[in-house]
Amino acid sequence: CARCPVPAERLPVPQVTSRKYPRLKEVDDVLGGAAAWENVDSTAEPCPKCEHPRAYFMQIQTRSADEPMTTFYKCCNPQCGHRWRD
Repeated sequence: CARCPVPAERLPVPQVTSRKYPRLKEVDDVLGGAAAWENVDSTAEPCPKCEHPRAYFMQIQTRSADEPMTTFYKCCNPQCGHRWRD
């Protein structure tokens, strides 16, 4: 800088030796984890992956209050368990 008597080319350059990245939360953690699906209702919504005729569902307000709620689905077929949202 203009106030410093040391020229910029003589200043030490900080070296990055390692970086620590924060662990990102899993989607399940944000939605309440595996326990969130324990007491939910099911509906006649076919699974897009295995075509099972029923799916569990829950609704969560993910956006502002004037936006509609987001519906999350989980296939009722225990072998599939596919999850999607509407």
